[in-house]
Amino acid sequence: MGLWHITRFTLQEALRRRLFLAVSALSMLLLIMYAFIVHFVAVQSTKGAIQGGDSTQLFLLVGGVLISVPSIWMVYLISGILTIFLAVGMVSGEIEAGTFSIIVPKPLRRYEIVLGKWAGHVLLLGGYTALLFLAFLGVIYWLTGYWPDSAFSALGMLELAILALLGLATLGSTLVSTVVNGAIILILFVSAPLASFISTVLAIMSSTQTVTFAPSPSLQNTITVINLIIPTDALWHGAAYYLLPTQALNLLPSQDVSTTFFNLPLINPEQLTTPLFIWVTLYIIVLPALAIWRFQKRDL
Repeated sequence: MGLWHITRFTLQEALRRRLFLAVSALSMLLLIMYAFIVHFVAVQSTKGAIQGGDSTQLFLLVGGVLISVPSIWMVYLISGILTIFLAVGMVSGEIEAGTFSIIVPKPLRRYEIVLGKWAGHVLLLGGYTALLFLAFLGVIYWLTGYWPDSAFSALGMLELAILALLGLATLGSTLVSTVVNGAIILILFVSAPLASFISTVLAIMSSTQTVTFAPSPSLQNTITVINLIIPTDALWHGAAYYLLPTQALNLLPSQDVSTTFFNLPLINPEQLTTPLFIWVTLYIIVLPALAIWRFQKRDL
């Protein structure tokens, strides 16, 4: 019963906060502007295709493929940043405000407090991410006719990324202050794509045959370590993989220069490996469990 009360209170508190309301309002405005821009580009592209004698339907489908990944990357970025700002103070903020000194003596177990707050953020952020994801893909489908074959697998990858960020924020909130926790997670989240970005740029330069770069074990090891510390970037690449049509995925192993577009640092689709998926699953489960254990022993 206590777990349910804390979860409900967390949802109500988050919905009342100006941050979530502001982000939700800006998301709606962004979606409307995005729809207008895509509509304008689709109209202009269709005119060009008609003048060139090309198939307008095929032209729009290709356009839908090209814009789907950058669009959903924006969803990933917005949801990730919202997760950080909402969750970094879920425990430390209450301790700093003195709230727990009032509610902990009541018939509430400490694990119910942490688990209830975590569950409330899961429901809120998971729902927000799903709605924004489906809204952007809905606009793309409406204007171009393209809907990814594995759209819900891509959504699953995004939800796992949010859960990984939330788990890290939950643990950090029981260890350090809100400001320190926010700074650490934000730096990790922003820095996570850096190593894979450099690796992809080197691969693109090598594919142009102007210069050849040998694969660097140290760079690959660095990427692996980063993915173990914060696996959000790997999960994003997994989402990008599922956003592309099957025909495009069949081209990815090819070294032909025509497939270079799919190796751009922003896109760089790569299916999540089984060992990394197992690690992500443990990551999502173990970090909140460690947060519960730490909160049990923390002096309020």
